[in-house]
Amino acid sequence: MIHTKATKKKIRFAKKLRKNETRAETAFNAVVKAVQDALGVRFWRQTVLLGWIVDFWCPKLKLAVEIDGPSHDHRVAYDARRARIMERELGATTLRFSNRDVLCSPLLVEAQLHSAIKRLMMG
Repeated sequence: MIHTKATKKKIRFAKKLRKNETRAETAFNAVVKAVQDALGVRFWRQTVLLGWIVDFWCPKLKLAVEIDGPSHDHRVAYDARRARIMERELGATTLRFSNRDVLCSPLLVEAQLHSAIKRLMMG
């Protein structure tokens, strides 16, 4: 089961993150809504997977999307390891976008997300 490491503390923290999203997460949410409507998929925000909180999760496609702020600049290896584990354990694909890309180039981010979803839908 996906949520096997979803402790009560982690679930409470995820709820707090949903209530206090960043500007980039708010902007990405608008991108997600457009893509969801166009392609008929749904994303959950701030979801606990294998004990980690992912920014956006599409359970149908096993697609995790992370919006990375400056704190991730020094966590590249950790983030890559986490993505590999989610791929191995869940068959999940992880997409990463920087805050800057989401805020400054939302159409490009939307196109990349749309393309990734289409690829995953094709099998």
